[in-house]
Parts: sequence; structure tokens; C-alpha cells
Amino acid sequence: MAASNQWVLTDEDKDKFITALTENLPALRAKVGISQGDLAHLIGVSRQTYGAIEGRLRKMSWDTYLCLIFFFDYNHLTHRMLRSISAFPNELIERFNNGSQELAIDSALLIGEGIKGLLECLDEQALHTIRTVMMVEYARCTKLPGDAVIKSFNGTSFDTAKFAPSCANAAEALKKYKQIQSEHA
Repeated sequence: MAASNQWVLTDEDKDKFITALTENLPALRAKVGISQGDLAHLIGVSRQTYGAIEGRLRKMSWDTYLCLIFFFDYNHLTHRMLRSISAFPNELIERFNNGSQELAIDSALLIGEGIKGLLECLDEQALHTIRTVMMVEYARCTKLPGDAVIKSFNGTSFDTAKFAPSCANAAEALKKYKQIQSEHA
């Protein structure tokens, strides 16, 4: 494939992926356990727009498709499912990477060469701590609201009644979460 064609996506390419994802949205969203409103907020569309897309009353834009693919691919609950359906753009990844499906980011770059052996030695609490730190840093870098951070901890929904409505940022929400955890310990 010529380098100039490597980056060209036809409307037919986009429509194929958008249609496949649209057909699987309810199942993917249910697997994560996220409401239409929360998912719409995360990807930057109104709840009504997202509902119309999921209900197949409105075609999603390519930008919305990319946001949803990113969300579902990087969520541990839906990663495998997304990769197994025709909505994930495997052929585009191969095209963009000159025939390779490998991701450019290697986990060894984050922690070091012995990452697999290191992770095998960690208990569940250590792994949860690593996921927590990564989510907090992701939220900081993307300016995600604090309530979204709390909802994303290990896929667990926390009782928002235990948190003051004034939890406007992640640091405050985490402090309250730690306080509640220490009270139950």
C-alpha cells in the first residue's frame, strides 16, 4: 500500500466501523455499567444525542466513534469484547502501522524491563493502588471531574450519599474516600 493511501479513510470505511459499533453500544455500555448520561458527558455529547445514536435514530460522527473506541478499548471490562467485534478498527491500525497490530506504547517504558515479573509478585491491594494512581493522573491530565474519577475506581460505583456534594475535584473526593475506608477498617 502506498504511503499516501495509508492515511486515507473513505466514507465507506468510516460507515462500516460506525455501524458495527452502533450495533454493539448497548452491550458495551451495559458491561461497563455506565449510564447514557455519564458516557455522553465523557465523550462530549448531550445525553439526548447519545441516546439517539444508541437507539439508531442518529448516525454518530467519526469523532464520536473515535471517542467511544478509546473509552471501550481502554476499559478493562470491555477491552476484549471490543477487540472481538467488527467495530474495532484492526485493519486501520494495521494500515497506520504498516501492517503491524502492535501498539507503540510498551508497558516496559512505563516501569522498566521486568514489568511482567514485577506485576506477578503484587497482591490485589498493590494492583488496585497502581490502577488508582493511573486513573488519578489520567483525570488530572485530561481535566476529568472528580466524580468521574470516583466512579471509575476498579469499575466500582461508590455511594455518592457518603460524599459531600462539594466534592468538586479528585483530590477532595479521594481524601473523603480514604476517610470512609479508614472508618470501615
